[in-house]
Order: sequence, then C-alpha cells, then structure tokens
Amino acid sequence: MKNFFVKFFASCGFVGHIPFASGTFGTMVGVLMVYVTGYFIDINTLNGKTVYAVITLLFIAVSIPISTAGEIVYKKKDSSKIVIDEAVSFFVTMFWLPLYPKLVILGFLLNRVLDIVKIPPARNCQNRLPAGYGVVLDDIVSAVQSNILLRLIIFLTGYSFFT
Repeated sequence: MKNFFVKFFASCGFVGHIPFASGTFGTMVGVLMVYVTGYFIDINTLNGKTVYAVITLLFIAVSIPISTAGEIVYKKKDSSKIVIDEAVSFFVTMFWLPLYPKLVILGFLLNRVLDIVKIPPARNCQNRLPAGYGVVLDDIVSAVQSNILLRLIIFLTGYSFFT
C-alpha cells in the first residue's frame, strides 16, 4: 500500500507513467496546480505573495522525500516516472508573475527547455546531490533560470505584450 502512495504522488497521479514525454506531462500538472492556486489567492497583494511563497516552499520540501522514496520504489535514480519535481518547479517558474495565458505558455516552454538542457548549476545539482535532493533541486534551479528569463523578456517587451 505504501508503494502505491509513493508511486501516486511521485508520478503526480500516475502521469509519470505515460510512456513518452513524462516530464512534459508532469509540468502540465504543475501548470494546472499553479492556475488552481492563482484562482484562490491574489498574487498582486502582499498577503497573496506570501501565501504563494509558502505553498511553493512546502511543495519543494515535500517533493524531496517523495522523490527519494520514488527512486527506491522504482529502483532507478531519477526515474522518468518521477515527475513531481517538474510539477513543483513550475511554481518557481511562475513565481510572483501574473498568470497571463501567453506568459504561462512561454514559462512552460522555457521551463521544459531549461530542464532538458540543464544549464549549470542545474546539472551540478542533478549529478552531485543525493537522492530526492538531486531529483528536485536541478529542476528548481532550471525553474529559477526560467523565471529570470521571463522577467527579462517582460522588461524588454512589457506586460502589455502578454495580456
């Protein structure tokens, strides 16, 4: 029974068991989670930003032991079936940014490309950190890079480009 729950959460409801592009589908779960969160909180207020930050940190903290357990259950380091890291990383990609559809799509694309390419220090996290820390934190670093790029694009084009 424990293995069922580990697989359920590590694979985001078995989305990670899709035999192709499981990371992409895991990120789509993250998009849905971010939209649901954005529905209930207003990130334009200080209170909303605080709640979003707490939710993001909690998801990251919970995803590390779940990913560690997932590696044990799946008997593979950073199994492609473990996609909780992709879902959680999207919270970081969109951290304190408005959820305009065009901006979310661009965030999704940047998140996926940077997660696949793993620009340092993301690759270092993946290779040097143990178990769930390596599984999750490489995606978080890539998501921070995505967030920075989104902010740069917004700075260069303006929010009106995305509304």
